[in-house]
Amino acid sequence: MIRISATNLDAFRRYRDSEDASLEDLLVYLRRETPPTPPMLAGKALHKALEIAAEGEHDTLAADGYTFDFSTAGDVALADIREMKLEVERTVGGTPVTLVGVVDGIRGREVIDHKLTLRFDPERFLSSYQWRVYLSAFDADRFTWIVYEGVPERDDPQRYTIRALHHLTAHRYPEMEADLERELAAYVAFAKAHLAGAV
Repeated sequence: MIRISATNLDAFRRYRDSEDASLEDLLVYLRRETPPTPPMLAGKALHKALEIAAEGEHDTLAADGYTFDFSTAGDVALADIREMKLEVERTVGGTPVTLVGVVDGIRGREVIDHKLTLRFDPERFLSSYQWRVYLSAFDADRFTWIVYEGVPERDDPQRYTIRALHHLTAHRYPEMEADLERELAAYVAFAKAHLAGAV
């Protein structure tokens, strides 16, 4: 049984498609041997702050020592279903596979994902396979990113000012399942060759 997270699938695809990528760096990432970076810690804190937020309007949210100021960014409508774990079994080329991940929210047939970033780059999100994995696993039709474009304050790197909110939506398309199956098969072959005992 090979466990595949949507983020690992995207990391593998970036490695495969880049001439400058290092196999060793990818393997260290896939084995979870690298400590989280400051942006990763901030993103994790934002997810937690949104998950535990009470209903109503908030100018700021806080979690894990981080504070996020939304006062100039606009309103965010949080989904009723938040932080749902994903674990779906399927067979890829005769190999049992478990797709794993966590979705930030579900609203009907729409999957919601929150992202914290310094600069909004729609192509980076749309070219990923994360949204295809989640649409397939939840039999959903739309995947919407709520992207928080923010910067840490100079005097306090754990306090972020959210400068803008962006909404970006991807839709299921006829060839999506075939595209996903192809990428999963490539990852499975890679994992068998390089991650024996760690998958």
